[in-house]
Amino acid sequence: MKLKREKIHKVNRITVFSVILFALVVIWLAVSVRNAGNAAEQSRTDSLYRAVMNSALLCYSIEGEYPPDLEYLEENYGVKTDHDRYIIHYEYFGANIRPSLTITDRNAERTVYAEDEQS
Repeated sequence: MKLKREKIHKVNRITVFSVILFALVVIWLAVSVRNAGNAAEQSRTDSLYRAVMNSALLCYSIEGEYPPDLEYLEENYGVKTDHDRYIIHYEYFGANIRPSLTITDRNAERTVYAEDEQS
C-alpha cells in the first residue's frame, strides 16, 4: 500500500512539473511572437521615414528647395504612405531647411518615430 502511494505521488509530481514546463514554453513563445511583431513594425516605420526623408533630399537636390508638404512628395516623387495606418507630421521650415518628420501609428496610439533634432 505504501509503495502504491509513493508511486502515485511520484506520478503527480511529474504531471505538475510537465504542466508548469508547458506553461513556461507557451509564455516564452507568446513573448517571442510579440517581440517579432514589434520588430517588424519598427522596420516598416523606419522604411517609411527613410523613404520620405530621402525623397525630400532628392527634391532638394533636383529643385534647389525642400518640398513644402508631404503631398508634393507623393505626387511628384512617388512616395507611398499609408494614411490609414500612420499619422505623418511633415513640418516645413523653409526652402533650404531640412523638414522635421514625426510618424505615429494610429493603431498603437503612440509615436513610433520622431526626429528629435535636425541633422
